[in-house]
Parts: sequence; structure tokens; C-alpha cells
Amino acid sequence: MKKVLLFSLFSLLAAIGYAQMPGGAAKGSGKVSGVVLDSVNQKPVEFATIALLRWADSKSVNGGLTDEKGSFKLIGIANGEYKLVVSFIGYHASSTKKIVVSDANNDLKLGKVLLRAEGKQLNEVTVVGQKALVENKIDKMVYNAEKDVTSKGGDAGDVLRKVPMVSVDMDGNVELRGSSNVRVLINGKPSTIVSNNVADAMKMIPADQIKNVEVITSPSAKYDAEGSAGIINIVTKKTDVAGVTGNISLNVGTRFNRGNGNINFKRGKLGFNSGFSGMYLIPQNGANTFTRTDYSDASNIKYSNQNGTGKSDRKGGSVNFGVDYEINKTNNITSSIKVNNWGNGTGAMVLATQSNSVEGVQQAFNRNSINNSGRTGIDWTTDYRKTFKKPQQELGLSFQLSKDKNQTDYESIYDGVVNFPDSAERSFNDGANRELTLQADYAHPISKKLLLETGAKSILRDITSNSIYEVLSPLEGYLPVVNRSNQFDYAQNVFAGYASFALTLEKGYAIKAGGRFERTEISGSFVSSELNSINNGYNTFIPSVTLAKTFKDLSSLKLSYSQRIQRPGLRFLNPFVDATDPQNISFGNPYLSPEKTNSFELGYSKFMGKTSVNASVYYKNTFDIIESVVGPVPGRSEIYGTTYMNIAGSSSVGVNLFGSVQLGQYFTLRGNANVYTYNVDDSNIKTTYSNSSVLYSINGNASWNLPQNFAIEMFGMFNSPRRTIQGQNPSFSMFNIGFKKEFMEKRASLGLNLSNPFSKNREFISKINGNGFDQYSERQVPFRSIGVSLSYRFGKMDFGQGSSGGQRKGKGQGGKKNGINNDDIKQEEDSQGGGGGMSN
Repeated sequence: MKKVLLFSLFSLLAAIGYAQMPGGAAKGSGKVSGVVLDSVNQKPVEFATIALLRWADSKSVNGGLTDEKGSFKLIGIANGEYKLVVSFIGYHASSTKKIVVSDANNDLKLGKVLLRAEGKQLNEVTVVGQKALVENKIDKMVYNAEKDVTSKGGDAGDVLRKVPMVSVDMDGNVELRGSSNVRVLINGKPSTIVSNNVADAMKMIPADQIKNVEVITSPSAKYDAEGSAGIINIVTKKTDVAGVTGNISLNVGTRFNRGNGNINFKRGKLGFNSGFSGMYLIPQNGANTFTRTDYSDASNIKYSNQNGTGKSDRKGGSVNFGVDYEINKTNNITSSIKVNNWGNGTGAMVLATQSNSVEGVQQAFNRNSINNSGRTGIDWTTDYRKTFKKPQQELGLSFQLSKDKNQTDYESIYDGVVNFPDSAERSFNDGANRELTLQADYAHPISKKLLLETGAKSILRDITSNSIYEVLSPLEGYLPVVNRSNQFDYAQNVFAGYASFALTLEKGYAIKAGGRFERTEISGSFVSSELNSINNGYNTFIPSVTLAKTFKDLSSLKLSYSQRIQRPGLRFLNPFVDATDPQNISFGNPYLSPEKTNSFELGYSKFMGKTSVNASVYYKNTFDIIESVVGPVPGRSEIYGTTYMNIAGSSSVGVNLFGSVQLGQYFTLRGNANVYTYNVDDSNIKTTYSNSSVLYSINGNASWNLPQNFAIEMFGMFNSPRRTIQGQNPSFSMFNIGFKKEFMEKRASLGLNLSNPFSKNREFISKINGNGFDQYSERQVPFRSIGVSLSYRFGKMDFGQGSSGGQRKGKGQGGKKNGINNDDIKQEEDSQGGGGGMSN
């Protein structure tokens, strides 16, 4: 009964779709019938899509679905010449020869229509239908993440940990080849939430919605000049469909709970898509230890100690809606809206003491603090694309409006123990970020081997931050402190133009080169502060060039150079003082300059049957690098602050190796290693740490695709401690194992995921040494988790794989999608330098 209802529903939808399709043929009395069978076992193929197309122009005029016996029958066919196309997921589409409906022959019985399954054995040769795990193109590396078992129920950070050259720490901070100065895009587009805090944004993207990840270490002139380490583009799953389709998935676990789903509908020239996602982190208890030794006065050494426990929770969700309209064969317009909401709550109870070597304990108090932060953002994007008769010639116009509101509040209550009065304070910081982007791109093939790309772009940003600080009065309640409150207004406008060309030469050689000019204008003011206003403008010319050679043995060699800049984002600039821990405050620096980087890379790729190897050597030289710095607050030596500064210079040499090998029919091994140097030089910052070190990150993956649609996958990774100019941030390691069983003809799957099963908690240690002080902090965080995931895919459709994020194919030689890519803001990473706060 269930199958009959499903068939009736989908047949009705298909009939409505084809009946109302623009350009449909006139009604007639003709009939076309047949039965669809598997070409190997001769069993009926149920729910296969049937499309009747006009022979002359391939326009759809009728269609439907097969029943449980594989039979179909189309009626009301006008006289004419047609072809019948039959398709179904997991099979190669089948198309008939010309069929003619006439008055004399209006009841056509086609008999058996055979569909050949993908991946079947033909003459003892296995046909492999899936893409390679890693694809190396002239301007980027693509990691195809669709069959990631261990990330089921996880987020984008879990997927990125497996991508070559990318590392992600326990807080979700993303690095590319050891640098956090990387621009993260979603479907080739920015988001204000991503630009404010990439770690938070990665937790909002479900892993099983990611199609692939593109890593661009040497961006061409078409990309914005920002992102000194490169660009990471996360491409989500989307299919251009004729009909209705969708999926829903749910993950329930001891730490993370997540649900997401989407539905797509397309009829004729008009398509709609919508989706949702939500996540909730069950509150976790953790522990924190913090010590600082101030020996600036050798006769009286000062000590600051904190010990306590904390609890944190996270929650968030997003909804999106998009529409795609094909005006005609050469003109297309898409528009999409996405709304995000994110919240994070942290509570801590800490015993803090201040002492010295002469008098012992000077102060002691218990601090109970609550810190809540949240963001709500909306991105509205509209793209128009026009193609021409000449291949690769196209025009793209794009508009994007992004708005983001963020709020950070804290309240601290102090219970004095030794020489510290009972007191309380709180602060509210409301921020807003608005971006308006206009962009035009044009690609023109001068010849079959030479493609010219040119375009212009403007990004208009307005940032505001309004902070209020209050202290508790025993008689009057909370009262504002005017000299600690502030309103910050900041505007940044970027105007750019670019030109690049891609040339294919004889004997496998190719070159892609270009230049980009950007004008940046900045202004900022502080309404209630003694800080000086900001007025600045500068010009930047960014060259890029890539040379590639492809050999007959499927290997390739690539040499590239690019120059990049990195503008600081809101969290780096905002002067708002977070004094949740009054002895360890943090604040931004509105006077930061952009980073400037020269990057050179030599890469080699080799595919040998079931084995692939990718190796690259790179060098980066960066000026005015932005790093967090800890030190005493001027005039208040007992208080230490964390802020951001431009460091004079930094250079790095690195090697990245990635390999994949398939052993037999079911077992695959993959591994990635990145080793690089860290070298900094700034005479203004004193530390006992060496100004150079060698860092590394490694990961490995093993997967078994077993019979009966069962799969097992294991993943392990380790990142060495990350260096800063004053010390090191924590190392990070992870081990996951996942099991998955597909059923209902692979429409549904059930999974079990274990994360770090061998230890309940993890310790994360940070060490900093400055001019006259040492600082040590340790966090213990619950990390073991187990989760069960369930997913179900519904609907039947006649489909062709489309590009993601509402973008149609329309790719130039470099594979770059049309649309807006604001690759130009340095991402915020969670600071490891401060102490006293609790975060799990």
C-alpha cells in the first residue's frame, strides 16, 4: 500500500510538472508504453523517470514514473517525432532512437527498455563511477567529501580536518599551511557571520551537507586580494532537478545533537530550494588552571593563580530559500536568502589569588561569571548570468547584501576572601556589520587556447560597536561607568578591477596570469572615547601567475606566485574591553594595518591507477603580520591585557605531502602531512622563546566499503603546538571511528560514530613568555562522545548535477564559479593568551 501511495504521489507531481511546462506540445491521442528493466538481472526498475522529448530541440513534452513492475504509459501525445529518455539514480540514462507518432501509428509499444547500472562488472572489468578523493587543478585542489563516514553528525570543522594542507584546532579555528590568515567562503560567497568568527560559523554547517572543499593556495587575479594564506571554499550539496526531491538527517549523541534537511522543486524553467539546520551542544563541565609569574621586579616576584570549573553550551540554526529562473537558453537569474542564528553561553566559578614573594597572599576572591554571546545574520544574493554561442564566453552580474548583528554580554560577581570587597560588574556590547557588494565579471575566449577574464567590484562595509560598562552600587543597583563605555563606528570601502588570462599551450603546458588593482578607503570614529579618529586610504596592486605542465603519465607539475594582503576583521579592530576576568582583559586594536604576503609554490601530482600522490614545497614572506600579544596594561601593572599588533615580519618554508592508495576492491588508505617553519622578527616584543621553530600537522584515514552497503572508516590526526611570537598554543589530536549501513535502495542510512573513545577528557596547554613575565594556562575539556545518525532521502527526479549554492555551471578555464566572493577579511580565532575564563 505504501508503494502504491508513493507512486501515485510522484506520478501526480510529475504529471502536473510536465503538463504545465512552458513550451509543452499540443494534446493528441497518441500513446507510448513500455517496461524498464535492469540490464543484468532483468528485474523491474521501480520509480524510474520517463521523459518524452521532441526530436528537433529536445524539449520535454510529457513524462512520468515507472510503477512497481517497471511499467510506464504516456498518453495524450500529439503527432510528431520524439525520443524517450529513461533515468534513475545509480544507472546510466538510456535514450531511444527516433520514434514517430502519427494517425496510422498512435499506440507505440516499446517493449523492454534496459538500464545499465553504474559500477557493474562488464567483461570482468570494474567500472568506477566516483571522483578521485583529491583532484588537483591548475588553480586549486578539490577534496571530495561526500562519502565521509566518520563526519556523519559532525560539522564543517570535522570535514576540514581531513583536507590536505588544512588544520583545525579544538575550538574550530581554521589554518591553511599553519596560517590562520585564510578566507573561508561558502559556495563561493562570503557571509558576515563567517567574517566575524570562522570558528563559530564552521559549527553551523552540517558535515553531511558538504559536497567538496576547494583549497586555493595561489588565488588568481579574479579573487579578492585578501587571504594571505589562501582561500578555502566549502561547496554544499545541490542538484538541478525536474521534480521534487529532498533529504532529512538527524544525529543524537552524548555531546552534539544536530538536525538538517532540504527540499528542492523544479518545473520547467523555474526552480525552488529551501533548507534548514540546527545544532545543540549538551552543556559540558570542564576545569581550568591559570598561573602567571611577574618577575619584572626581581626583589618582589608577583604571582597570579586561578583554579576553577566551568560549563558551556552552544546552539544555533539557519534557514535558507532560493529561486532559479532560466529566462532562456543563454540567460539565467538566481536569488537566495539565508538567515543564521548562533548562541554560546559560558559560566565559570573561579578562586583567584594575588601574591608576592615578600608578603605572601595580597588578595583572594571567588568569581562567578556568566558570558553570553550571540549572532544573527542574513545574506541576500542575486546573480545574473548570460552565456554566448562561443564556448566559455559569458557575462556575470552579482549583488549581495549581508547584515550581521552580534551581542556579547558578561556579568561577574565577586565574593571577597582576602583584601577584596564583595562587588559585581557587567558589560553589554552590541555590534553590527553591513556589507553591500556589487560585481561584474566577463570572460572572453580570444581563441580556443586563450581565455581573457576581466571584471570590477566594490565592497562597502559599515561596522558599529556600542559597549556599555556598569558596576553594582549597594544602594542604587547597576550604574554606568562613562569612561569605560564606548561607541565605535568604522567604514571600509574597497574598489577593485582585474584582468587575467589563461593560455593552453602545446605539449601539456598551461599558464594563468593576471593583475588586480584595489583602492581601500577607511574611516573610523569613537563617540565617547579619547582614542583618535581614523582616516586612511591606500592602493594595492596584486600580481599572480601559475605555470603548469601535464605529462602523458597523468602526472602534473605546477609553479605559482601570488601576492596577497589581509585586512583585519571586526573582532581584531573592536576596542571593546572584555573584562570577564578583571586581571586578564582583552580588546581589539582599531589602528591595525593590513598584512602583506608574497607566496611561492612548486607542486607535483601523480595518479597511478588506484594510487595518487600530491607534493608541494612553498615559501611565504609576510610583513606587518597580525598576532595576539599579552602584556601589562599601561599604568595598571597588576592587570594584563590581550590585544592584536602588527609584527614586523615573518617567513615560512614548508612541505606538504598527500597520498591515497586503494588496496583491493574495498580498502582505502589516505594520509596527509604538512611540515613548515615559523620565523618572526620584531625587536619591540621581548620573549625568551626562540624566534624560529618547526611545526607540523599529520592525519590518516582508513576506510572499508564492504558488501551489503556497509562501511567502516577510521580517522586520526595530530597538530603540533602552534607558535606565536610570545609562546605556543595547545597541540590538538583526535581519533574517530564510524560505522554506516545503507538500506532502502540506499535512500536511508544508519550510522554510529565514536569520537576519542580512549579518553574522557583532553588537556589543552598554552604557554606565553613576555618582557618580565611567564604565563601558563590549562583547560580540561570533555571530549569523548558517541552518536547515532539517521538520514533519509526522498523524491524521484530527472536530474543533472548542478553547481552549488544556487550557482549554475558557467565555469571558465580556471573552474571559478560566477558570483560574489569577498575574500578580504582576516578571520578571528579564539585567543589562547588570556586566563581565568572557562570555555569547553
